[in-house]
Amino acid sequence: TPPGRPAGPALTPQQRQDAQRKARVTAVKQDFVRLTLGMFATSFSSYPLTVSFVGQAEAPQGKADVVDVKGEGNFAVRLFVNSETHLPIMLSWTVPVTPANIVLTTPGQAKPSTLQPGAIVVEVPAAPPASASKDDKDNYAKDVAALRQKAVAGAKPIEYRLYYSDYRDTDGLQLPFKLRRAVGTDTVEETTFDRFRINAKIDPKKFEALK
Repeated sequence: TPPGRPAGPALTPQQRQDAQRKARVTAVKQDFVRLTLGMFATSFSSYPLTVSFVGQAEAPQGKADVVDVKGEGNFAVRLFVNSETHLPIMLSWTVPVTPANIVLTTPGQAKPSTLQPGAIVVEVPAAPPASASKDDKDNYAKDVAALRQKAVAGAKPIEYRLYYSDYRDTDGLQLPFKLRRAVGTDTVEETTFDRFRINAKIDPKKFEALK
């Protein structure tokens, strides 16, 4: 709670659970929108979007029209569309750095051999010995927490990208058969589709909740 502002009433367990469920639903909707923007370059009534033209940019595939897309809450992405084919090339968005992105090391400690994409390595002083007083250990914990928070505050947002490629004709539609997700310049996931079925009949029972 900001200084000088009275703290609000504590949330009940049910309210916390409802808030967490709402956040998960929003996250799933946003990820679905990111995927389908490259598939159909359109929005859905369940998650309306606003679109504005930014300009043009150079891309490996040629010139790209750049479009800002915004939606409910903090949803904001930038869509790159091939200026000649009018097919989506890439979607880009940023996510703020959080303490979970910070990896701490001590002097002399080797940098971790494997790091999650977007991780930031920060060197902190060595921990006090086990025989140190409680005050020394508490002060060390506070100092490390402050260094972690300083790293978060000074870090640039992490850029995420979703690339669309290998477009093929499917019942008169040009659909991307390859997707590549990247964090910065690091590829983290690649998906290849074997086929698409347009307006296929789906048994409603598949969506019934298990009892």
